[in-house]
Amino acid sequence: MRKITLLLAFLIALAPLSLFAQNSASGEIKPAPWSGDWWSRKRGLLIKGWQGHQPSPFEKFDNYAKIRTGKNPGVHAWEADTRNNHYNPNAEGWEGHCNGWAAASILTPEPTITRTRAGIQFTSADQKGLLSEQYMNCYCNFYGNRNWGKPGDDPDDIYPDEFHRLLIKYIGSGKSAMVCDIAVDRMVWNYPIYKFESTWSTGWFDDKKLKVTTYCYYVNDDVHPDFIGCKWFKVKYTYNLFLDDRGNIVSGEWTGESRNNHPDFVWVPTGDCTVPANSTLENPRLDPALVREICEGPARETAGVRASINPDFSIQEAGLNPDELF
Repeated sequence: MRKITLLLAFLIALAPLSLFAQNSASGEIKPAPWSGDWWSRKRGLLIKGWQGHQPSPFEKFDNYAKIRTGKNPGVHAWEADTRNNHYNPNAEGWEGHCNGWAAASILTPEPTITRTRAGIQFTSADQKGLLSEQYMNCYCNFYGNRNWGKPGDDPDDIYPDEFHRLLIKYIGSGKSAMVCDIAVDRMVWNYPIYKFESTWSTGWFDDKKLKVTTYCYYVNDDVHPDFIGCKWFKVKYTYNLFLDDRGNIVSGEWTGESRNNHPDFVWVPTGDCTVPANSTLENPRLDPALVREICEGPARETAGVRASINPDFSIQEAGLNPDELF
């Protein structure tokens, strides 16, 4: 028995060395997260709709909620109110719902079919819009620190040794895709990584230094709202990893073009959570239970078709004046 225990301890001690002796690592999450629009705050597609697609996703939701509950929740009106900073015609070009889309694409199955609820047709784009709003605020594991473009912000964060560990931990193990802000500046561009391929070699006369090249496959949100599937793009990162005597990663440094082009921070969504009181992180009028009714289940329900209501009437019922919002 003692011999078996010693053998196991020996094998565990060699595990890191065996891993790096392979000179490569890879992983892929299947199915991949789905592509979808990132719902720009400036464009306001969730409240305005787009060419050939009216009423908007949130007008449809208010109509459905009115039929289901007898009361209009005012999702459209809340989103349209620029004081809540979800729709703002003067917003910066990068501001939007990319974090909500990224989380939803990882945590929920892609809505690929049009679903009819209470006589209202919710297309794949409508459903993705609702899910992207629902997951604007969610539970997650967060790594690194956001670069706010201020003096003292660390341009090397997130460091490549931590980034490499996260790729192995989440994607290499098949556990989950993870989300990266790919811009090392104050702007935030969230994209899910679902696949990576890493290769490395040791440095000259230094077997504790690994020269690593990693290709990360990101899910793209540069698609039409009605797009179905996973559109991806690939980014190459280079970095050095430094090992201790047992082969464990202890530090790292970005190299080449990756010094200025690497992820800013990483987060892994783990589940939806309630909206804190008085928070504008996500639309508090959006009921997740009704979103699930819309986005899950068969294409059609058994209930008969019912007429929808006038969008302006819905806004007024919520206690807001349409003339003040548009």
